[in-house]
Amino acid sequence: MKRRRSFGVKLWLWFVLFSAAIFLVLWLLQTVFLQSFYNSMAIHSAEKAAREIAERSADADFYSVIDEAAAANSLLVFVTDADGKILYSSDEYKRLYGETGQEEHQSDNPWLSPDEVMNWEKGALRNLPYSYKAFIEKLAASGADSVSFVTEDNTAYVTGSVLGGGNVLYISMPLGTVGGTVRILRLQLVWVSALSLVLGFCLAWVISKRFERPVAKIADSAKQIAAGNYHPELPKGFCAELDDLSDTLGETALSLERAKNAQRDFLANVSHDLRTPLTMIKGYAEMVKDISWEDPQRRESDLTIIMREADRLTALVNEVLDFSAMQSNHVPHEYGIIDLSRAVRDVIGQFAPFCEQNGYVIETEITDGVTARADEAQIKRVIYNFIDNAVNHTDESKKIKVSLTAGDGSARFSVTDHGKGIADEEIPYIWDRYYTARNRKNKAVVSGLGLSIAKEILMAHGAGFGVDNKPNCTFWFEL
Repeated sequence: MKRRRSFGVKLWLWFVLFSAAIFLVLWLLQTVFLQSFYNSMAIHSAEKAAREIAERSADADFYSVIDEAAAANSLLVFVTDADGKILYSSDEYKRLYGETGQEEHQSDNPWLSPDEVMNWEKGALRNLPYSYKAFIEKLAASGADSVSFVTEDNTAYVTGSVLGGGNVLYISMPLGTVGGTVRILRLQLVWVSALSLVLGFCLAWVISKRFERPVAKIADSAKQIAAGNYHPELPKGFCAELDDLSDTLGETALSLERAKNAQRDFLANVSHDLRTPLTMIKGYAEMVKDISWEDPQRRESDLTIIMREADRLTALVNEVLDFSAMQSNHVPHEYGIIDLSRAVRDVIGQFAPFCEQNGYVIETEITDGVTARADEAQIKRVIYNFIDNAVNHTDESKKIKVSLTAGDGSARFSVTDHGKGIADEEIPYIWDRYYTARNRKNKAVVSGLGLSIAKEILMAHGAGFGVDNKPNCTFWFEL
């Protein structure tokens, strides 16, 4: 069996992988790709400076513009005439010396001969670079006003253009100058990476343990719930998501406890309700056999009781089986447009004999011609269960009211009894399976599945349904 890693170990591993990925990216950016990044930025800066210089070639402070661009971007700049004579030159160090005082600089510079003239004011600081010839050739061959290229040895980027009056602007920027920087960064990154990885591993371990602790407690609580302890201590306060999980687990535990209690009550109720008709069937069968066999009138009465109790027993068993089938989605639905008004009247008609015999009165307020898309047999069952529920809970007046109205594309059915209503603490549970209200008036066989079956049918129809508890108890649904 494959060994599964714990939550803490997985969190630690992912944190370590994340840290390693970050350092790998840093290594690549600071060492492998630093030169490429530098070159692309340098080329962009050189081209931008070339455009700005060319655009201001007619300005009175043109040479100052060149000096500023050269100093800001580490450029070597020459302005020549068409024959290659230097008119002005500048580089990133030009502004360190200023534009005057050449004698002072010459006297302080041991590398210059006494007859060498620097001519600062004209900018003749140095001779033209070797790439100038290739620049002029490419400019002439291109037939355009500007040209840009990287030198053959990849040590410089050259760009320039033809200025007004036939003068030429030449700009060169050195490339490949970050080698020393890369070596320094690489050595620095070795120490930074080693220290950071050690700290990262320790931090990942602390975080994983911190996260693992509440998760382990929740898992332990879940095991306690599975073992039958529905009130375990659930951890809270670590983070909102785990608090929500704890709340959900607590609600689940309460639901399981309620379901278990309801199932136990249901089994007790069903056992009692099954025993009653079975006892009567057996008792009256023995009476027929031993006493009333030869008395036709009494025998008929006893057999009638046996058949009635058998019907009660069958109805109870069928209700349990039907609800089980609905829970398993094994009940097919035949949807169609039905006459809901006629369906309601048909169900009320089923209660007519019972009402006559027991003095119940069903008041009706039924709009004619109300139709809806539904499974007629299943909706009739819902109507029957609602009316039967009202009969079981109405007061001594034995009156209930059945209403059917239509409006805004929907049909609304409701049943109102005149009983004591439902206790507020019971309302959330009345639709639960096996649940029966404690104050029901009719003590006949009731499995507690009537409203649960109605709920399953209405949910399958996508219908709205509910109960209004004031001033009288009204169950309703809308199709």
